[in-house]
Amino acid sequence: MIAHVSQLWCRSAVALKRLLNLLAGLMLLLMMLITAVDVVGRYLFNTPLVGGSELIEIMLAASIFLILPTITWRQEHVSVDLIEPWLPRWLCALRDRLYHLFMTVGSVYMAMTVWKLADRAARYNSVSEYLAIPSAWAMYIIGISLWLTALTFLVMTLLGDPEAQNTSVTNPAQEAPAL
Repeated sequence: MIAHVSQLWCRSAVALKRLLNLLAGLMLLLMMLITAVDVVGRYLFNTPLVGGSELIEIMLAASIFLILPTITWRQEHVSVDLIEPWLPRWLCALRDRLYHLFMTVGSVYMAMTVWKLADRAARYNSVSEYLAIPSAWAMYIIGISLWLTALTFLVMTLLGDPEAQNTSVTNPAQEAPAL
């Protein structure tokens, strides 16, 4: 039973990771296209794209937070290992579990705070300056991404190092065609 639940969890996590990566990539592509249209309009026709910078700001925030759970799972955060080579393996494992637990709590706190701000923005019908895009949408995306990041940290706290786990795809190049 536990093996079945574990397989279901892994498959769901891979599908969610692919979806988040696809959405973040789509946002980057749209930001590139908006920037190109804005530059061409500004320099060739002397009319910049109205609200282009506003769209790019919103999409930049969304793309950063959409990719955060994947970065967390792959442990691609910036880290400095000053004393790592001299610590015993068990102490490194304990340190990592405590770190992941601390980051779980921090991510939950940030997710709750952002969610409250999104609720307030939705209640006040807060919109962006030029295009009148509801601000709550971007905040809800950020909140959901932070909840997923907290869940990722919690799973890492319970399971330990994801690199040490048996995964079906260990080489990032193997999963690229699936994206």
